[in-house]
Amino acid sequence: MVLFFILAAGSYFDVREHRIPNWLIFVGMATGLLLSGMATGREGQNQAALWVMMFFLGRFLIVTAAFFLLFLCRMIGAGDIKIIALICAYLGYGNGSTAVAAGFLIGAIWSLVLMTVKGSTFHRFSYFLTYFRSFIQTKKITAYYSSSRDGYDAVIPLGFCMFLGTLLAVVFCQPGGLL
Repeated sequence: MVLFFILAAGSYFDVREHRIPNWLIFVGMATGLLLSGMATGREGQNQAALWVMMFFLGRFLIVTAAFFLLFLCRMIGAGDIKIIALICAYLGYGNGSTAVAAGFLIGAIWSLVLMTVKGSTFHRFSYFLTYFRSFIQTKKITAYYSSSRDGYDAVIPLGFCMFLGTLLAVVFCQPGGLL
C-alpha cells in the first residue's frame, strides 16, 4: 500500500512538473527498508532482517544500473528510473517486471495515440531512426530528447504509466491481488 502512495505522489509531480523529486524517492526507499526489516525482524532474527533489507536495496541498485543507459541517451528521466527501481525493490523482480512491462505498454499506447492525434507519427519514427543511425555511425551517445529543443508536447509522464502498470499488475497478476 505504501508503494501506491509513493507512486501516486510521483505521478502527480511527473504530470505537473515533468520530474519526480528525489525526496519522494528517499521516502520510498526509507519506508521500504523499514517495512522489509520489520517484516522479518522478530526477536533474535535481526540478521534475517538485515539480509532482507540488503536484498531490497540490492534490487533497487541493480534495476537503476540496468536502466541507466536509457538515461544517458535521455530517452527516460532519472526520476522514472528510480520509480521503476522502487517498484522492483518493493515487488521483487518477477512481479516488478510485470508491473514495469505493463507501465511501458501503457506508455507506448499513450504515445502512439498522442502521435496519431497530433499527426507526428512519421516525424517521430523518422527522428528515432535518424538518432539510431547517427549512434551506429559515430558510436557516440547523444541526447535523444532535450526539453529546450523538443518541448514537452511529445513527453509521456512515464511515472504515471508505471503507477497504472503497477496497479494492473497487482490487481490481475499477483496471487491474493484484488481480484
